[in-house]
Amino acid sequence: MKKILAVGCGGMAGSLLRAAVFQFVGAGMGLWLVNIMGSFFIGVAAARLINRSAETRLFVSTGLIGSFTSFSAFSADWFRLLESSLLTGMMYALGMTAASIVAAAFGLLAGRKGAVE
Repeated sequence: MKKILAVGCGGMAGSLLRAAVFQFVGAGMGLWLVNIMGSFFIGVAAARLINRSAETRLFVSTGLIGSFTSFSAFSADWFRLLESSLLTGMMYALGMTAASIVAAAFGLLAGRKGAVE
């Protein structure tokens, strides 16, 4: 039960943070921002939370970061772009995916560096 509550509380916080980013930046740029930031922070969390409790890891990774990022919004935008232009849709998908993977890698490196010092 504690694990479910940890995910739920983290999820509430993450979704509110995403809504705030969308409110201030706009949905289009906000989606890129939350997905790239979330990818970076999931890398940091993977490195830094390895020795924490399961509840802490679930709160941060599945709850907070998982709800902060938005794969469903990315998918909806991607399909909308594909309908108008196959090339634009493919560039969008490849760009978002590549940027998110690179951000996660940098987050993992940053988290490991901070864990050593």
